[in-house]
Amino acid sequence: MERPTGAVAIKLDADILLTRARAAEAARLEDEVFDPATLTHGPGPQMLIAVDRGVAAVINGEGVGEVEQDFDRIDVWFARYGMWETVPLSLADINAAATEETMDLADGIRRFGDRLDMNFFRWFGRYDRDHRPA
Repeated sequence: MERPTGAVAIKLDADILLTRARAAEAARLEDEVFDPATLTHGPGPQMLIAVDRGVAAVINGEGVGEVEQDFDRIDVWFARYGMWETVPLSLADINAAATEETMDLADGIRRFGDRLDMNFFRWFGRYDRDHRPA
């Protein structure tokens, strides 16, 4: 299936995202024992786009992502013990991982089957061409 192009995303630095996520999880789980090594990279690449009239969203190479919620946070996908899970990160944490590199969402989301194409079209339809995430 041919994917339309033009949904430009900012590529996020995976190592910076992971470092920020580990720190956020350590703070959130302050009373629990948290081994930072158990939290590993989510599906890459991680990309930042604007959707729904300028709302920030982080989408990964599987076409799975989350939109900015109250308190300027976005749940970002990582792996722990072989399972995917989200870690809420502040927009400041996400912006710290923003690179100068951009990529088209059509290239950033893997191509392998209907599920990935459906994920792509869901985000492509919400993409806001008139805004860039802050």
